[in-house]
Amino acid sequence: MATVYAPIQMAPTNLSQPILPGWSFSLFSIDLGESSDPALERAAVERVGSYGRQLGHLAEALEVVIERLQLLEADLSPEKKDALKVFLGDVAAIRQLKASAGAPATTASA
Repeated sequence: MATVYAPIQMAPTNLSQPILPGWSFSLFSIDLGESSDPALERAAVERVGSYGRQLGHLAEALEVVIERLQLLEADLSPEKKDALKVFLGDVAAIRQLKASAGAPATTASA
């Protein structure tokens, strides 16, 4: 039986795909684009908190508004109610992650 060699290549020899474009893991340099006032943005992050912390505060405040106005019981389309439920589910999931990581718990019950 003769051996046949065919120059077939089933996979690329070099495969490169960015997982987190804009992120650098040399002590975390995050490029979110140009800012109209980079100094102000830097001061906000240093004095107020990271973008994640700021978004967390907004999410928790919006959770209070949704509950206080009883928007899930309001006369909204099913699509809008679904959007609110997804948002509230995300807020709850983040709260659970924080709790499992031992982070201080915050609640929007007011």
